[in-house]
Amino acid sequence: MEKNYLSQQHVGDKNYDSEFCGSIPLHQINLIQPHGLLLVLDKALRIRQVSENTDSMLGLPPDALHDQPLAAFLPDHEMRDLQQKLGQEQEQVNIPFALSFKTGQETKHFTATILPEAEQILIEMEPDQGTDEQSFLSFFQQIKYITSRIKQSDCIAAIAQTAADEFRNFTGFDRVLIYRFDPLWNGTVIGQAKTEDMSDLLGLRFPASDVPKQARDLYFKNAYRLIPAREYEPVRLQPILNPITKRFTDLTSCNLRSVAGVHLEYMGNMGISASMSLPLIIDGKLWGLISCHHKTPKYPSYQERTAMELLASITSVQLGAFEKHYNSENRAKMGGLHTRLLEQLFKEEYFANALLQGEPSMLDLLSLSGAAVLYEGQVLTAGKTPPLSKIKELASWLRRNSGDKTFVTNSLPHIYPNSKEYKDEASGLLALAINSEQVEYILGFREEVLHTVNWSGNPDQAIRMEPDGKSYHPRNSFALYQQTVQLTALPWQDEELDAAEALRSAVLGKIIREKH
Repeated sequence: MEKNYLSQQHVGDKNYDSEFCGSIPLHQINLIQPHGLLLVLDKALRIRQVSENTDSMLGLPPDALHDQPLAAFLPDHEMRDLQQKLGQEQEQVNIPFALSFKTGQETKHFTATILPEAEQILIEMEPDQGTDEQSFLSFFQQIKYITSRIKQSDCIAAIAQTAADEFRNFTGFDRVLIYRFDPLWNGTVIGQAKTEDMSDLLGLRFPASDVPKQARDLYFKNAYRLIPAREYEPVRLQPILNPITKRFTDLTSCNLRSVAGVHLEYMGNMGISASMSLPLIIDGKLWGLISCHHKTPKYPSYQERTAMELLASITSVQLGAFEKHYNSENRAKMGGLHTRLLEQLFKEEYFANALLQGEPSMLDLLSLSGAAVLYEGQVLTAGKTPPLSKIKELASWLRRNSGDKTFVTNSLPHIYPNSKEYKDEASGLLALAINSEQVEYILGFREEVLHTVNWSGNPDQAIRMEPDGKSYHPRNSFALYQQTVQLTALPWQDEELDAAEALRSAVLGKIIREKH
């Protein structure tokens, strides 16, 4: 069913999703973090660009690698294996690989990620930390145990807390947080595990500017974001311009990509030196994050990160399953009410009586505190509603501003200031047009619900701009900041809006049949 809603349902909430932060080109900075090195190859597998830390990582200066075939540095069997895997890829995929890099008389071992792209191939390399068979077995058993624990959790809150506990036990990070994004991209901490000396952030909300759009988008390209040491010297790529593309190398898919200075400052203000975050993606949408913090530098091994990536996917699946189960139960409950209401609608001579006085009524179906039907010059009401004169004024305003479109908001006073005087009855409004030209509507009201939001720091001070208007700093306080939200009602759920549209169609059908 087509949705044609005039307004957004969260107009009562301030939007902290900074366009300024979201416009920073995080992927075109030409810098990487120094715990690994980067090679850029052309399609013939010749090295065309390298990070400047090859001296420390390989014992070879960058010039010794430029324009050299990769085959000159790898054993034949590894080169054949790599070519075979590259030949099988139909689209850009991160290919894990073990590289034995020959540097004269010495061979250095790396864990690598191969990133095939349309014009080039990127290879991220990190020194191999090694693992023996016994530790691998123990590692695998841990993963199975954690997976079992997450799958046994019986609600979203329990999944979030179990994931936080097990991630911290598995990784040793000082604090692990599970964030859930709201429709305006503010993140609330719904699960936490931490050491005693780390600040308690459970239940606090973080403004959307903490994870701006540009950073959120990159989580669909990267399975995780690791910053093992906040205080580092970024490594440039050489030559500066990519010889293949003639521009800065796009580091969108690189885990080694360097970090914006403002984020490093943000970490310092939080009192952490290392962080790792993993996306929770449900039905193709970024649902939340798993965020790991450490007071001192910390470098999880490639194997640990791979396991965390797997566990984040399992957590996402479980969260998604419970959300679907909850939504399915709601839809089933509403479906039963809707069916009974439709039966009443066609038995009753006057549709308004069925909607407002039946068992169930539209108040039950749509969780309303009050409702009104304006039809053929009459106004019928049920539950808590504004005075009749105010309902008529509101209907006239709807005729001018929404016409035949369904109008929905959970903060009517912010859109229609005249409604402030009856905020107790109608802070939320759902208006279904019968005939807008005749000012005929079905109105559903929701009463004001005062609620306190616990922010981690004042969200209005999340960004501090410099006088030049170009540079900015993140906030330096994460202390509890309480905000009382007024003039708002409970938000409307998609299932409720769908049910309302179906109800409107049934009413219009009844009216048309009776007139013809």
